[in-house]
Amino acid sequence: MILEDGKIRVDIRPVSSLLPHEDTIPEHLEKMVTQINRDGVQKDPLIVDRESGAVLDGMHRLNAFVKLGLENIVCCLVDYSSPEIELRRWARVYKVPHKSLVSQALGELGIGRTATFLEAFDSLDARKCGLAALGQEGCYVPVGPNDLGHAFRMVRALDELGRTLGWQRSFVTEDEVDVSLQDSNNLVILVQRLTKQDVLTAARTGTLFPCKTSMHTIDPRPVALGFPIGELNSATRRSLSEFMEKRPPKTLPPNSVYEGRRYKERLLLLNPR
Repeated sequence: MILEDGKIRVDIRPVSSLLPHEDTIPEHLEKMVTQINRDGVQKDPLIVDRESGAVLDGMHRLNAFVKLGLENIVCCLVDYSSPEIELRRWARVYKVPHKSLVSQALGELGIGRTATFLEAFDSLDARKCGLAALGQEGCYVPVGPNDLGHAFRMVRALDELGRTLGWQRSFVTEDEVDVSLQDSNNLVILVQRLTKQDVLTAARTGTLFPCKTSMHTIDPRPVALGFPIGELNSATRRSLSEFMEKRPPKTLPPNSVYEGRRYKERLLLLNPR
């Protein structure tokens, strides 16, 4: 089924044919498995690049289906090269109870060079440094390689350090970094600007991004599918089309709330109730 003037195609794809580009969060994955078992439906489709099979949105859903032994999954296939699909970044925010430990901990990970906020953001945008650690008291950038792979190794090391030291971790969009920095106890980690080629390379090689690194926006964003998981293994394009034809799609305006999250782009309800 093709929607939105041919820009989005809803289709059935084998789970094994799809390529994630990002790690999952173990506790979120377990919750997803429990939720799918409880609800008995695939609530939302995956968003997938139709050319490469790279999963742009839905890493936890994909891995939950693998754990549940489901062979097929409903996807919205898009043209990733389209400028209408935007790639941005999530930032990690650690709540640090003892700020005196921060500079020492960062230094031990090789994030020891101080920089101004302007220098840090300019370096990230120009991909001259892999990441920046930002706080009210200043910024730190790595000493050494500036490639994305090295940055991701440091991000994973920071996650492990945070778990060891009891730092509470959350995620904000790159647009919300300034707000997070208003709290003096927050340490914000932002990686260098990403490219779509970075995403495709990660998917094709299996060298995955850390969880919650990339953020894709697509207007409209397809949601609210509700396809029964008991029918997925035997599902065909025809049965999917027949299911979706029961109710016409509905578009919600920007800034609508869906499943507790507010979206800047329009939402396309595939199977509105």
